[in-house]
Amino acid sequence: MSAYAADWAGLPILPPAVLVIAAAAAAATAAALLRAAARDRGAAATFAAIVAAAFAALIWRARPDLLPTSSGPDLVHHLALIGYIEQHWHLVHDVRLSEYLGEMIDYTPGVHLLAALAGSWLRTDGLHAVYGVVAATSAIKAGLVFLAARRLAPDDRARNAFAAASVVLLLIPYRYSIGSFTEQSYYAQAVSELFALGMWWALIVWDEQPWPAAMPLFALFGAAAFLTWPVWIGPLLVALGAVALLHRERTIRARLTALTIAAAPIAAVGAMHAVRHPGGFRMAGTGGFAIWPTPAEVGWWFYALAAPAVVFAAARRRTLAIVVLLLAIALQAAALTLTARAGGAAAPYLALKMFYLAIYPVAVAIALLLSSAWHAATTRAPRMRTAAAAWALVALIAGGAVRRVVAAPRPAPVITSSTLQAGEWARANLPPACVDYLTRDGYTAYWLHLAVFGQPRASGRATSDDTFEPQKALVRWILPGSLPYAITDDLEALPRDVRGNVDVVERFGRAAVVRRRGPAAAQCR
Repeated sequence: MSAYAADWAGLPILPPAVLVIAAAAAAATAAALLRAAARDRGAAATFAAIVAAAFAALIWRARPDLLPTSSGPDLVHHLALIGYIEQHWHLVHDVRLSEYLGEMIDYTPGVHLLAALAGSWLRTDGLHAVYGVVAATSAIKAGLVFLAARRLAPDDRARNAFAAASVVLLLIPYRYSIGSFTEQSYYAQAVSELFALGMWWALIVWDEQPWPAAMPLFALFGAAAFLTWPVWIGPLLVALGAVALLHRERTIRARLTALTIAAAPIAAVGAMHAVRHPGGFRMAGTGGFAIWPTPAEVGWWFYALAAPAVVFAAARRRTLAIVVLLLAIALQAAALTLTARAGGAAAPYLALKMFYLAIYPVAVAIALLLSSAWHAATTRAPRMRTAAAAWALVALIAGGAVRRVVAAPRPAPVITSSTLQAGEWARANLPPACVDYLTRDGYTAYWLHLAVFGQPRASGRATSDDTFEPQKALVRWILPGSLPYAITDDLEALPRDVRGNVDVVERFGRAAVVRRRGPAAAQCR
């Protein structure tokens, strides 16, 4: 947020200065939290193990280059904005840049700033840093889910085990938990989920006891969530209001004070962004592709356990924060559906996105239901009611959930190290207007054109879908008179008719820059 504030004040974003400020703020916050926290080595060890294991597993998926593993136009648009920040070290303020960046000129830039800054701090670039940044936030997010579930779980020896089960359960709807960024390129959404869950955790703490620091933390997480992907703000603010209404034992003044402390900073950050980027609010009516949460996509077991788990949570005051958040998510989903229909959208894009947030409270609810069932089942066998037995049950759940993830096909990445090298060489040595794309995936061509070469989205070759269509590109290279150069991500995979009529200018592993042997387009001769 310090980087955003510096830019808003007209100052350049200086990565070393931002690192010092961020480290100091994090240390001060951690020290304050540690002073207020009750010491529990078992919970701390479990939290650390969950975060470390999740981060290691996600990094392993992107081996060896740690480049983005996902696909789609969203990936390219995010990378284009990250590249712009790296080049200029300020955010987009010129509306004319919409020709190059499209709607990204009004996009909340949290994840893009994080990626660009991390790239600078690690002496690499945002392209190589962005996956690790999102993986790190997702790992911490898993730890937050554990902390939320643990606070709501019964206080006994199995508490940590069943709280950890809530994290494991998220692997059942894996396309919504980790697939959102490993497959679907929803980077901003995935990072914002961390801050949304931080808001929920703070709300759970405040619901349990009027801890003074809970609402400032809610505000801090909320401001970060807004600057990353503001769609999650609505349900959390509604949940905050609902929980405040439930606490009739607290004075109206105390509750209004808490609400003001929690909401005012978020509103201030929203106003700051709106002043410079009023077009950002068009997001509510935007369209796009999102996965429908069918049982086949989510997992039958997740749905089968979700219904009784939510009913179980609704029947207990201690766990009402779960139901309140789910109802708030459903309310916003309904509003977004109506907005999409009024705008003539083919599908309620953002309404479908709300399911990505709903899986977290549902997973916590299921874990608490399993905990209650386990306690009931071991009533007549108290010797079985041990932490080891509970962890064994969690291990069985983990085995089934991990198998589902491992069995899922892994799509070929559209960005590879060798193709990046070919693109960077071509950018340094050839005019971009004279370079074509002979790639297996059209999104690889789209990435090369927009993010590597920095070509405009709203003019030139980008306005024609044929530019990025692999089969159309092959036809262009069989016929004479097209562009003289091309980048291919797999030289050996080119058809014989094409491969036999090109010269390799430079080769980078499987990728290469090639030149046609016949006559080229007039503008490139």
